[in-house]
Amino acid sequence: MSEGKGNATSELGGNTEAIEWVNGSTLDEKSKSNLIKFIMNFPSLTFIRDSDEHLDAKESEHGVTLPPWLRDLRKAFAGFADPMPARFIAYDEDCARYDIVHKIWYTFSLGDMSEDDVPLFVEYAKMYPIGSWVENDRSYLAINLEDPQDRNIYEFAREDLADSRVIDEPPYPDAVFGSYPRMLSRLYQFRAPSGEIIQATNM
Repeated sequence: MSEGKGNATSELGGNTEAIEWVNGSTLDEKSKSNLIKFIMNFPSLTFIRDSDEHLDAKESEHGVTLPPWLRDLRKAFAGFADPMPARFIAYDEDCARYDIVHKIWYTFSLGDMSEDDVPLFVEYAKMYPIGSWVENDRSYLAINLEDPQDRNIYEFAREDLADSRVIDEPPYPDAVFGSYPRMLSRLYQFRAPSGEIIQATNM
């Protein structure tokens, strides 16, 4: 999602360019519809799409293989370049933080974790974070690395994964969105560095 404006291997554009990227892609119509909804909700943002080189670098950085659907998606439309936290109007499915979602400001980037957490997230849970709660590590958003056909976006707390590993139980992240484009379409506010709240034009 937000990878910063200094990434030379990714392409930046305004809302017109972003809609052209999406419409010109081979993504399915439902994905296109959700992405265009997001773009039109926040027309003042700078948007970004990734190159193979950038995605290859991410794989090398954390020793992962990104699922083909994620690579295809991010090469068509990765998200927003502006480094601002955002929050959802709601999760689509129940999870431990379902009732406080309106209080959570997420930051977004591929591999959004510390190096110390790679063994816990990637090796143990087979989850690759794409977003985290800025105040603490109580909530992460991630994709499933184990099943390349699974396009759900999962939510979990670091402490829950750590507890499961200690007692030698499988991790149980919650699927909260059915897809990455659906997740983006459920964002309704951004918080600019000035403190200004940027509101979705239509939810």
